[in-house]
Amino acid sequence: MKYLRAKWGRSQQQLADELGITRTRYSKYEYGMAEPPIGLLVKIARYYGLTIDEIISVDLYRVS
Repeated sequence: MKYLRAKWGRSQQQLADELGITRTRYSKYEYGMAEPPIGLLVKIARYYGLTIDEIISVDLYRVS
């Protein structure tokens, strides 16, 4: 998630605002301290134009 966020030129706060969550909560997902619920994974995938499979199981450095 950090790679995608940086590639799109967004701060954690900007992305958290767009997803409707706090920056602290987003940060926990980005650093692997927590896992986002499925509904949020759907929002993230749609935001980036990817599938949930691509978000969770593909090396995004190779896809992007």
